[in-house]
Amino acid sequence: MYKTLDHVPHRHVDARLFGKAFRKYYSHLGQPEYLRPLPTNLQPKDPRPPPLNITDFEAVRTLGYGSTASVIYAKVVRNIHPLDQSGSVFAVKIVEKKQLREADSFEENTPESKQVERSILTELPWNPFICGLIGTFVDTFNVYYAFEFCPQNSLRVVLDMGERLEPTVAQFYFCGIVAGLAFLHDHDIVHRDVKPENVFLGPGGYPIMGDFGTARKMQDDFIQVREDERGLSIVPPMLPFDWHEVGTFVYNAPEQYTAMTESRYIGSSVDWWAAGITLYEMLAREYPFYSKDTKKMEEMIKRGKYKWPNDVYVGRIVKTLVSALLTVDPLERLGTHGVQEVMDFPWFENVDWAKYHSRHYVPPTRENIYPGAGERWHELPLPRQQNVPVLQLSEPAIELRHDSRFKFKEIW
Repeated sequence: MYKTLDHVPHRHVDARLFGKAFRKYYSHLGQPEYLRPLPTNLQPKDPRPPPLNITDFEAVRTLGYGSTASVIYAKVVRNIHPLDQSGSVFAVKIVEKKQLREADSFEENTPESKQVERSILTELPWNPFICGLIGTFVDTFNVYYAFEFCPQNSLRVVLDMGERLEPTVAQFYFCGIVAGLAFLHDHDIVHRDVKPENVFLGPGGYPIMGDFGTARKMQDDFIQVREDERGLSIVPPMLPFDWHEVGTFVYNAPEQYTAMTESRYIGSSVDWWAAGITLYEMLAREYPFYSKDTKKMEEMIKRGKYKWPNDVYVGRIVKTLVSALLTVDPLERLGTHGVQEVMDFPWFENVDWAKYHSRHYVPPTRENIYPGAGERWHELPLPRQQNVPVLQLSEPAIELRHDSRFKFKEIW
């Protein structure tokens, strides 16, 4: 056995025996323990492309805008990595930071003061019936949310394009709403703004739930039963004012209008009420409760009395389903005690839910309502470059630039 390093032939060096000695031998030189760095060609490399940034997108057209935000159709233009998917399309929602600061000046517990859309979607796993959030980006003026793009627009456009939907077609779309609400409620989330405008149609024609701006993470709002000397009683929600008139007026449930005055259960039941309104609208192409006078409409919703048009010929079973969903008492409403009671309703006896979740059914329509993704035809102008400084804007073809619809404008 060798006792010193000087007696060790280099070819016979055993790292297990002399590794420590080698480190001692070179320590007096002030050198690192391992004299030779790993060759650069042996350094492991991440095979994945770098994360997307907002500068990697190009805004092609505006899909829509409101008082606080706009949604644009954007393409990925980056092509610096072999795995970059140049040409991939997304729906990018632009929210001005000023709007967020103004919302933060409201009461602490109002839904506008909470950026629930981003927090909720980042916590949720991917689901085929939920419009997924791809990424969030910021610049000096705005916050950008990149969502999956739904080329077939929304259920509202389907309702506005034709006559009343056939019961089988309405059933297909309503099954997607049920599947989306089942996923959200299983994760203790209430959407609170279910309506045709927020039910998008994905590339395969299946419904996708979107727009979680007023959604809420459930805490003490699901049904809780308390037992005392008087017997069993329902524990009311902790924050009733957080539910008061949230969402869209015509789709709001009765308990949302009485949240400030009555101690009643409020929770996932509001989504099933709105789902019932949507189903009625698909079959009748009108609202069950509507008046130009909002006070009168509120009273109509609280009473829960409605009629089917005389020329609507649908089965008794689907009418019973709508009636069960539009029950005034939230504790008696279908779906409040779990989605399974909705899925087991006789109207769905011909639906194989496993096949529906796997998308084995042929959708009623697979035609893109945004033809060609709207590369050349613009109905709404793009925002000004100064309002979106880091986002590239695609200019229209030179022969179309005279059209005022292509000119940039202030969107807020």
